[in-house]
Amino acid sequence: MTTQNKSFENRRLNLNGYPLYSAIDVANWPRIDWLIEGIIPRRSSAVIFGESRIGKSFLALDMAIKLAKGEDWFGYAVKHCNVIYFPAESPLGLFQRLEARRKYSGQELPENLLFMRSSVDLGNIDDVNKVIATVSSKSDVLFIDTFNAVASNSDENSSKEMGKILNGVRRIIDETGCTVIFVHHCGWSDNDRLRGHSSFSAAMDTRILVTKDRGHPSWKVKGQREGADTGLHKYELRVIEIQELDCSSCVVVPIDAIPAEKISPQPKSQNQKTCLRVAKESIAKTQNPIQLENLISEVSIFIDADSKHKRQRASEAIRSLIKSGYLDIDRDDLVTLRC
Repeated sequence: MTTQNKSFENRRLNLNGYPLYSAIDVANWPRIDWLIEGIIPRRSSAVIFGESRIGKSFLALDMAIKLAKGEDWFGYAVKHCNVIYFPAESPLGLFQRLEARRKYSGQELPENLLFMRSSVDLGNIDDVNKVIATVSSKSDVLFIDTFNAVASNSDENSSKEMGKILNGVRRIIDETGCTVIFVHHCGWSDNDRLRGHSSFSAAMDTRILVTKDRGHPSWKVKGQREGADTGLHKYELRVIEIQELDCSSCVVVPIDAIPAEKISPQPKSQNQKTCLRVAKESIAKTQNPIQLENLISEVSIFIDADSKHKRQRASEAIRSLIKSGYLDIDRDDLVTLRC
């Protein structure tokens, strides 16, 4: 061994510092192991984010079930995993969602899909230790729905407090080998960026944005550390009636192809034009969907009809806009503009 090589060997094996590795060593390091091909790597962090009430939790639960069953997700190959799903924000509705899934598929849910129901603060070192003890050797993937529910005692806009939480997340990944997937909200004024301090977005290995495309919920990878971004993948939130519980819930059903809707630049009737203008102004002002009855009331003021028929004409105009693809309405009668 030459003097130069001996010098490098001493540096590489220096017990007083960090070990160093040659290019040959690096070639023998573990390679990227995709749990969902091209989307979710093992031992990584990911976030599914978007506006409120757009279907993020349904999408996350669908992903969790497919990982636990080892079934393709939206056409992407999936490895069979042990999964823990933590509905930290709203555990009470979980049974309905699982029952809807069971009724829709006609199959029991996999036994390797487990659930948590606890109070967790990722800014607290004791809670992080408990998560590590819970996940260790029991799970390949941990879903946390939502991020805010496990960081409610911290200021999400503070770099210091966010850094403390992210250190806890990194410990969970490093010490258990699992992948952590969050559900999170987007910014109030910007629906394609994560809410809170930018360090959270930067720390995520995969960012999945949920939006709407012509009225259909859609997801795409918008920021991938080890892979490429994707195009839109549309899906339907199909309502499943659960008669024995006298309620309903939704399941995610991928839509391979949706025929392009032919929408003219402007509605034809004056009432529809008025309605669309009022809807745009109201939604832009509040940055939130508008209740159907409230929209009818706002539109009625400007409708050209006698006072007895103003609300009726406004309602007809709104329904026509929904049918034509200008507006969208959900099960709670919240009206939004179609993307």
